[in-house]
Amino acid sequence: MRIGIIGCGSIAHEIAKYRKIHAAYDVHCDKCSGIAARVCRDIDDLISSSDLVIEAASPQAVREYAMRIVSSGKYMLIMSVGGLADPNFRDELFQTAKKKGAKIYLPSGAIGGLDIIRSARVAGIEEVRIRSTKNPRAFGVDVRGRTKIFTGTAREAIERFPRSTNVTVLLSIVSGRDVLVELYADPEVDSNVHEIYIRGKFGEASITVRNVPSEDNPRTSYLAALSPVSVLDLIDSEVVAGV
Repeated sequence: MRIGIIGCGSIAHEIAKYRKIHAAYDVHCDKCSGIAARVCRDIDDLISSSDLVIEAASPQAVREYAMRIVSSGKYMLIMSVGGLADPNFRDELFQTAKKKGAKIYLPSGAIGGLDIIRSARVAGIEEVRIRSTKNPRAFGVDVRGRTKIFTGTAREAIERFPRSTNVTVLLSIVSGRDVLVELYADPEVDSNVHEIYIRGKFGEASITVRNVPSEDNPRTSYLAALSPVSVLDLIDSEVVAGV
């Protein structure tokens, strides 16, 4: 399978450590050095050169390129799930993928417990919340102590912090609900902490994940950079466990 990638930042470089990348595209093409054998001149060149396209750029890149990719029948792995916050765009994209025989993969990124949420949704989910705590530099704010900087829905969170709250939109998609989000900036923490609570007919579950931030990008957890590699392994595997 020929893998192409959009965006040649820290996540792309991490993926390239574990998987051979056939083609890469970035508006700053010099960033693609060392990632792929082929550096593409534009998005159409990348699509024609790939069987599966990984988006690792930004929510804006999802909105700009995703429809073109799935319309071509190519598989797509989306890292910036915040680009799917608009339910109208998301539904149209998913329907287009279905019509064209494409598949869209949404990695678990920096969180866990999505298998529980998928199972719980079958019988009905009543509540989903997430509290995320990061160092202030991850949110681009300046605070002296632990401070709540946001309370609202996942869609509102991704509008305020488009590069730091992708997991909130992913939770909404998996659960089928607009998740309640609390964001805290804490200068004393050196990890990205996500605390998820879910309640439904199955019972209750609480999941806490403490992630080491990426060395190159504090907004991104190291685990998030590893999650697409795991998805690619599942695609290639004869046995799929934990779904």
